[in-house]
Amino acid sequence: MDRDMDAIRDIVLALKESKTVINSAEGVDEDTFKFNAMLLIEAGLVLGKTVPGGGREGSVIPSAAVLFRLTWDGYDFADSIKEDAVWEKAKKHILIPAGSWTFGILSEYLKQELKAKFGLDGRP
Repeated sequence: MDRDMDAIRDIVLALKESKTVINSAEGVDEDTFKFNAMLLIEAGLVLGKTVPGGGREGSVIPSAAVLFRLTWDGYDFADSIKEDAVWEKAKKHILIPAGSWTFGILSEYLKQELKAKFGLDGRP
């Protein structure tokens, strides 16, 4: 299984809006949620727990995942992806054409978009 940035966006935004822990997100199937929740924990964007194994021999998909809350970096990421127009632009310019990209590149792109939106990019 590969990371799914649309699912990651849905999960992060669901956790930001939730007043409780989450173990699912609307529009994200169960295995996709558990795998991408594991990646979000590893990336330090959320605090949560996973149970390894998925019940299948050698599975990389956790058998369970629960997310408690966003971290500071998680809130920054959530704020940078909450607007659909910014997210679609990032997908168009970074995720789709690049084929190979890093989370750091995506984060920097999103930060630049926000700076431009608020006139903090040095352009008149």
